[in-house]
Amino acid sequence: MYYKNILGLIGNTPLVKINRLNPNKKVLILAKLEFLNPGGSIKDRIGLSMVKKAEKEGKLKKGGTIIEPTSGNTGVGLAMVAAIKKYKQIYVMPDKMSEEKRSLLRAYGAKVIITPTAVSPEDPRSYYKVSDRLSKKEGAYKPNQYYNLANPESHFKTTGPEIWRQTDGKVTHVVIGMGTGGTITGVGKYLKKKSPKIKIIGVDPVGSGYYELFKTGKMPDLFKTYKVEGVGEDFLPKTMDFSV
Repeated sequence: MYYKNILGLIGNTPLVKINRLNPNKKVLILAKLEFLNPGGSIKDRIGLSMVKKAEKEGKLKKGGTIIEPTSGNTGVGLAMVAAIKKYKQIYVMPDKMSEEKRSLLRAYGAKVIITPTAVSPEDPRSYYKVSDRLSKKEGAYKPNQYYNLANPESHFKTTGPEIWRQTDGKVTHVVIGMGTGGTITGVGKYLKKKSPKIKIIGVDPVGSGYYELFKTGKMPDLFKTYKVEGVGEDFLPKTMDFSV
């Protein structure tokens, strides 16, 4: 058996037992090794899913350009897919993202635009607004991971079922970092469908607005910058569903 290209290797990542970092040896803690996806992260899943959906709907055509605001990993997932499918690509990133991620995107043939981190989403300099302007060009397609339901759907169809199958349905708690919310929403909905008793726990860095939004129903008036990459947010994406 062989795959036609690297995209066939996305998903079906293994679970491994956490030993030394487990403070309670009576509890089995497993880590899902999403870094073993070919692009190096869980975002490979949504990169492929969003591109396939766009192609099916006629939004992305031969010779088109993919434009996306990204903290890095989604850009890498999209870039890998774009390189295989021969699409042009432009990614807009905040300046706190590592040089390694920028270089990797460029290695896939992408153009990378860097914007300031410490500005609001509505600021014309933000990576959201810059990508909005670029996506208005003819032939451009913006997957928009924050509002594209192919994001959580990919986890409902792949990541969630994998966790259920790999644990023989014995999983009781799932802990997931929250960025777009796609992973926790898709995985949470699938696992809750299989067993409503499963606890879904979101991880949010200090400085992000998710924790306060979840507790009070309101986003904080002031945000603090933080160094953690790829998680946390200062607005509520369509792909985040706290009900899980």
